[in-house]
Amino acid sequence: MFPSVYYLCRKTPIVAIMYNINLSSKVLFIAIAMAGSSMSTYAQDVFKEIQRMSKAVAKDPTKDIETRKIATFKSDVLTYMGMKIRENVVVDTANIAFFNENVKILNEQSLAMYEFLNMFMEKLSTAGKGREKDIIMTVFKAASINNPYFMDNDHELVLAYYNNDKYLTQFSLDTDWIKALGEVKKRKW
Repeated sequence: MFPSVYYLCRKTPIVAIMYNINLSSKVLFIAIAMAGSSMSTYAQDVFKEIQRMSKAVAKDPTKDIETRKIATFKSDVLTYMGMKIRENVVVDTANIAFFNENVKILNEQSLAMYEFLNMFMEKLSTAGKGREKDIIMTVFKAASINNPYFMDNDHELVLAYYNNDKYLTQFSLDTDWIKALGEVKKRKW
């Protein structure tokens, strides 16, 4: 087993480390070292990358309409979360630790939302017709609505997709995606 990157960087000259490991390990080592040196920037980059990909798919006329609608939902969720997190950060702009914590939250929520939607789509694609799909939709919608994150009272905004039959992703924008994901994962499918 390799010693920790922190230990290697502190105790061993970098040239000696790089000489003793293969090329793919060198690339991984460099990526880990770079990520560790700028973790809050990386976290924001994950959010931005999911947002970038979602917007690109939503605007791509070669994609089918359902795929574009799902990407639009992802983009709207990320925009909503970013807006709400910014509201928190504006309260205390001088506190770097508070800013970094909010960036971390944005990253974690973004990844959980992405995984939640992927799991939802996977379950739907393997489900039979009718009742089984209805159960999947009900379970995922309940996980979304029962786990608000921001406790936003603007119900018209946060429930814009919730009962909208034009969208497959009928979820609340104000969702604690980590809790919602945990709820659907613990269910015995």
